[in-house]
Amino acid sequence: MFGSDIPKALDYVIGGWQIAGTLLWSSGRPFTVYSGANTFSNVVQSTADCNGCDRHLGKLVQEIGTNYFFTAEQRALFSIPAVGSNGNTGRNFFIAPRFFTTDVSLSKKFRVTERFNFDLRLDARNATNNPSFDNPTATVTSTTFGRIRDSVTSNSRRMQVSLKLNF
Repeated sequence: MFGSDIPKALDYVIGGWQIAGTLLWSSGRPFTVYSGANTFSNVVQSTADCNGCDRHLGKLVQEIGTNYFFTAEQRALFSIPAVGSNGNTGRNFFIAPRFFTTDVSLSKKFRVTERFNFDLRLDARNATNNPSFDNPTATVTSTTFGRIRDSVTSNSRRMQVSLKLNF
């Protein structure tokens, strides 16, 4: 075994640690870009027209310190459909930014006597402190169209140390 000949005191400190983790990485949720006008009926807002757009249009970009999902050139491709028609982008046509988070746990059991021991544990939620952003503003007539701002769906990194005494 690796390290079987190290001194007992050193083995007590560095030996027997356990690590566990969870990685969650998913594609973004689908979302619909609406025109902001009721061109097809008086009840339901129509979807937007977009010339030359495919499903994977858009990614997280920064413009003057603000997060956007569509670049200024991409936002210019969107328009309101003609009266009596619905837009050429369907429901849930676009895919929002991805979600990524990593949780890690490090633990060790220390034996004090035959009856007494304690567990030391360190838990880190979102250990990489990676932000995952929400859907952008998806109404073409909105002044904030395509903007995500700072709407984050993930939590910031949180760390917790715990100690449990067993007897």
